[in-house]
Amino acid sequence: MRRKKNKPLFCLTLLLVLILFSIALNGCQVAAKKKLKYRLGKQVSEQTLLDSYWRNARREVDKSVLSLLVQDRAELRRGIRYHKFFRGSFLKKKIALTFDDGPHPYFTPFLLEILKKYDVKGTFFLVGEMAERYPALIRAEASAGHGIGNHTYDHVNLTKVSSEDAATEIEACGDVIESITGKRPHLFRPPGGDYNTPVLMAAETLGYAVVLWTDNAGDWLSPGKGVIERKVLDRISNGGIILMHDGIQQTIDILPQILTILKREGYQFVTIDEMMPESYIPSLEVNPADL
Repeated sequence: MRRKKNKPLFCLTLLLVLILFSIALNGCQVAAKKKLKYRLGKQVSEQTLLDSYWRNARREVDKSVLSLLVQDRAELRRGIRYHKFFRGSFLKKKIALTFDDGPHPYFTPFLLEILKKYDVKGTFFLVGEMAERYPALIRAEASAGHGIGNHTYDHVNLTKVSSEDAATEIEACGDVIESITGKRPHLFRPPGGDYNTPVLMAAETLGYAVVLWTDNAGDWLSPGKGVIERKVLDRISNGGIILMHDGIQQTIDILPQILTILKREGYQFVTIDEMMPESYIPSLEVNPADL
């Protein structure tokens, strides 16, 4: 005698299979979107990586000192006082030389050789992706006594990505540097000098002091050695922080002359850590000559 199929049970079983299949498929999609980007376990969603804002964020335009001042004053008018370090003391003839965007396999050794020759200590703000590729250069910078700072993992404009991804960029770079040097960095410079409330909150939460500048060499544009020299020398003053870049041939070519002139004028080169007092006013102090 042929048994009758239990249609309600069959339909219920089929529905359950479809639900489980849908859950599994969705889980695979979520996992794909959260595909690991960093070796050290930090992740940025695939959707964000493909987003036009993320691609545009790679286009760097360093802010001028005047732009930084305007932003700082606007924050103060709103009663906001972010912890940012712009310069050292006006009373001491000390300046800090900083290099962003490294390390670079070709240019960084030349920078280190020049700094050693002129007995100058600088501060390098490193891109995590590059540091991961060339760890020996990071160890060379640290062993030579130079300061090491965080410049995000991918070198993106953090104001053009989500607050979560901005925090991830900072944390991932810090993890890479710590894995190489054995020390957690505590200095952070946002690419291009671009920041907003989420960026500074993330940096502060992660234990970083945000470092900006008073003198922008504009060398990333390769405008000519003479232009770079004038931009550095014309407005330099006590407590100045000079922004330059790793990976620029014109910087390598003109740096010895810049160091020679500044030393002859009596300036002492220090790292950001040496310049930064134990406590500082969390707003921009600008010498009118810097403008």
